[in-house]
Amino acid sequence: MKKLLIILLTTLTLFAQNDEKLVEANLVSEINSIQPGSTFWLGINLKMKNEWHTYWKNAGDAGMATYINWDLPEGFTAGEIVWPYPKKIYMSGLANFGYEGETTLLVKLTAPQNYADETVTIKAHVEWLVCKIECLPGNANLEIALPVKNTLPEVNEAALEKFADARFNIPLNESSWKIESVKSENEVIIKVTPAEYDYELTDLYFFPSKNGIYQNAPDQKFELRNGSYYLTVLLENFRAEEPESLDGVLVTSQGWRGENSEKALNVNVEFQDQFEVNEESKITVLAAIFFAFIGGLILNLMPCVLPVLSIKILGFVNHKNQSRSASFVSGLWFTLGVLISFWILTTLLLILREGGEALGWGFQLQSPIFIFLISVFLFLFALNLFGVFEFGTSLTTLENKIDTQNGKFSNFLSGVTAAIVATPCTAPFMGTALGFALTQSALVNILIFSSLGFGMAFPYLLLSAFPKWMKIIPKPGEWMIKLKQFMGFLLAATVIWLIWVYGLQKGSDGVILLLISLLLSSIAAWVYGNWGMIYIKKTKRVTAQIISLLIIAFALYFGISNSADAKTVGANTSISSSYIDWQKYSQKKVDSLLNEGKPLFIDFTAAWCLSCQVNERVALNNQEVAEKFEELGITAFKGDWTNKDDEITRALASFGRNSVPLYILYDKESKVPIKLPEILTKSIVLDALNNLNIKGE
Repeated sequence: MKKLLIILLTTLTLFAQNDEKLVEANLVSEINSIQPGSTFWLGINLKMKNEWHTYWKNAGDAGMATYINWDLPEGFTAGEIVWPYPKKIYMSGLANFGYEGETTLLVKLTAPQNYADETVTIKAHVEWLVCKIECLPGNANLEIALPVKNTLPEVNEAALEKFADARFNIPLNESSWKIESVKSENEVIIKVTPAEYDYELTDLYFFPSKNGIYQNAPDQKFELRNGSYYLTVLLENFRAEEPESLDGVLVTSQGWRGENSEKALNVNVEFQDQFEVNEESKITVLAAIFFAFIGGLILNLMPCVLPVLSIKILGFVNHKNQSRSASFVSGLWFTLGVLISFWILTTLLLILREGGEALGWGFQLQSPIFIFLISVFLFLFALNLFGVFEFGTSLTTLENKIDTQNGKFSNFLSGVTAAIVATPCTAPFMGTALGFALTQSALVNILIFSSLGFGMAFPYLLLSAFPKWMKIIPKPGEWMIKLKQFMGFLLAATVIWLIWVYGLQKGSDGVILLLISLLLSSIAAWVYGNWGMIYIKKTKRVTAQIISLLIIAFALYFGISNSADAKTVGANTSISSSYIDWQKYSQKKVDSLLNEGKPLFIDFTAAWCLSCQVNERVALNNQEVAEKFEELGITAFKGDWTNKDDEITRALASFGRNSVPLYILYDKESKVPIKLPEILTKSIVLDALNNLNIKGE
């Protein structure tokens, strides 16, 4: 299509006018003589008429690069054109890359060691396409004669300025700046990090070396985040080839080596899966695995895992009368349930992220369908604990004679449930380990998440291996039934929390529909518990089971249909009901305030993150903390990740995290972020604020 467009444009105007006055071409030398065996530079100087342009090596949407065919004396060789960086030129809705005004294309030549003639004549046939609205092909036969001397050549003063300007516009090959790039299905994101945080850019543009890969006409999105600059370049939907690296020129008006320095930089870097992060990239794989294990241990104490403790405690009670080997097998099945769940979550996360999705830890809780399903599951589990129905020998059977297969399934399912319900929380050490996993291979990700799951299951496995440690538990009796019922209330409380999260995602109408689904589920459980148990006559039992199954199926269909509805509502958790004047997170606002040297606090949170909610109520929603914020002039942002939000996911990744909570504090006139712990207290927040080098204005 591009070539067809060029042919059409040039054919229509080929005979309309000639281009002799549109482009003036000259062959110039940097030196006044040639020394045998040396290298020297020649330049093709092109002067275009006002508003006309010639083209760079990648012409863009339409055009043709300038071409040089050398006619050299025997023994002389010429290198490739060293292209100055171009400018973006719009023409009839197309974006082209080229030169306006004047440009000089430099070429390095080498003279033979033995050259007997006193004078050398070098010839070049140059072809170009010059365009304004119409396009005209042009050419020139150029030549230059230079004396051959065995002395050091003198500089050609007449061409000195042309060569100096040309070299200034040639892209640098090396820089202290760190260049990274990540490719998704539709775009490439370039991350540019300065060696010093106080060096600022106000613009950035990428010129690709090859044509047909990137979209040239759309604007490239430029933004500052956390001391690094990001540039988003759209890929062609039907590209000529699939790029494996970022190959081209980055241009900034500020210069890459300080003010008034070279403005262009050659880049050729392989695409990464994720951007590297400063803090987390410094740790080793073994350290990340260890941190994940410790985080998994601590996860057992987090509020999101509290309901699962009911399952574990009842499991301990079941182990009371088992042999040590049988108890340990139960622990192994529980551990296997946890690990397999973590492996499935990790695999889904890796697959979806490979497909371009911006996801992180707890991603499934951003789905209203998942919230609905886990709500129904835990609600039925609570009804089971209340004694509304028993499923087989029950997930939490209290009989001494436990069926082996059902016992294994019960413990395995307990592990699965524990893993799923634990995902809303991030424990200390977890953030660093999971952030490190962002930059690693799939195998390392699986090892880190396996260590996290094993750490979570380890206390239960340890107690299963040493059942004598559970002697403190009384002998079986009526207290066990009451304990089971009490644990049902904990699960019911969890369901209430999930309903609240669902309401933030789907609104009040969604809550009503979820409650209707739970009501239908409870009716199904009641029918099954009264007429579907094993001791009921077969005809009545089968009928009740079919009716229960149909009611559950309808409840699930009814709820999933509503949950799958694309309509969602903004979460904005606790923005309006707090002492602190929270602003909705916006990367543009954050960057603007950072550039103004303002202190900031960012709370990355989610409604489904119980750790986040506890931190907010214990440490942030506090009058003393709010007064300190106001005294220091701190602007507070809340990044709500309750629903899927690519902007917040990218922001988390820029801090080396893929999970919440995350608390970021910026000092005045500093772009270096201060990370607060995942678990906050009022004193931790106040200490961090008191350590800032700022005073209220």
